[in-house]
Amino acid sequence: METTIKSIGTGTTQTYTIGEKTFQSAYKKDNFVTSCIVDRSGIKNDIQVDKRFHGGIDKAIHIGSTKHFELFQSQYANTLDPLAIGCNIFVNNFDENDICIGDIYTIGEVKIEVTQPRQPCWKIGALFGKETSRYISKNHATGWYVKILQIGTLHLMDTMILEKRVSNITIKELSSYLSTPPKDKQLAKHILNISALAQSYKLDFEKSLRNC
Repeated sequence: METTIKSIGTGTTQTYTIGEKTFQSAYKKDNFVTSCIVDRSGIKNDIQVDKRFHGGIDKAIHIGSTKHFELFQSQYANTLDPLAIGCNIFVNNFDENDICIGDIYTIGEVKIEVTQPRQPCWKIGALFGKETSRYISKNHATGWYVKILQIGTLHLMDTMILEKRVSNITIKELSSYLSTPPKDKQLAKHILNISALAQSYKLDFEKSLRNC
């Protein structure tokens, strides 16, 4: 199971004014590079403004799928802005249906572990419009966060190769469970016991279970 790195991007802090609201964000990963240095914190020079929800060891790099560009086009007869999913890395062939929590991949010199889906926030609608925000929520086009197990350098067109799979719980399923938790208590327990699962997701998942 392998795919190709289609793009690598980093973000810088930008200030936006939408209506009466002014805010800062590095959501748009619009500095595209052909190679980058990766350490435990992620891609060198990539910025996360709100570190309560983005960045950190468990969410070092955000990866997404190019498959959503074609799907968005078919659903809305419009073009999805390539910055709308907020990814550092886009890959071909795989999407949230194919990536499972705990997956370990090598990309060139770097080894990564999948930790959780990204949770869409209000900034998507503010920056890219309601249509894009609805698409991402409806299709769970969240992308996925990864932890860095081995540092190194990434290059455009490097191959991302699956080294180990520890569960069959997909990123799409995990994304959907935050709004519609599984009724199967054994499944919920299994998810919470997956060691790779980020603590931030565990807390939100436990909250969704209490509220269902």
